[in-house]
Amino acid sequence: MVVHSGIGNRMTLKFGNFQIREFQQNDVEALIKYANNYAVSKFMRDAFPYPYTRENAVQWIDYIKKNDLTLSLAIANEMELIGGIGAIPYDDVHRYSAEVGFWLGEPFWNRGIISKALKTFCNYLFTNHNFNRLTANVFEGNEASRRVLEKTGFVLEGTQRKSVFKENKFVDHYIYGLLKEDFKI
Repeated sequence: MVVHSGIGNRMTLKFGNFQIREFQQNDVEALIKYANNYAVSKFMRDAFPYPYTRENAVQWIDYIKKNDLTLSLAIANEMELIGGIGAIPYDDVHRYSAEVGFWLGEPFWNRGIISKALKTFCNYLFTNHNFNRLTANVFEGNEASRRVLEKTGFVLEGTQRKSVFKENKFVDHYIYGLLKEDFKI
């Protein structure tokens, strides 16, 4: 469910006791608390730093606030931010496609939260944007994210062997895709 609330065009997507919403200035402490975790960062791109400092959190929220076109959002419970989810639209001949990504604080793992968040977010993207296709990239070893994608309807479309350099070694990169016509809410 999409709820527009507050000032301007703020957007909130509710699912159970959780929501996907815009990042807020007061998310800094929770962002540090949950993002500053090696278990979270080890399967993220290097742009997601570890350790995750106060400066990183402030810079991220400032960046998001200054870039209106971003589809980077917070996952939150009733009290605080607990993760993040976003989409990066492609351009040119791929302009009807976007790459999705997500992370969740470790205390909230294995509760089905990210699966519900991703399904809610994909529904929002397909319903409110002109996307025909969503992609997701997963690094070798991240079986939890692979399961989340598959539960949401994403299909493994390819493997780029040893194409990612992470933690001083080359690992495989799995490419998942979801077509609007195949998405089931």
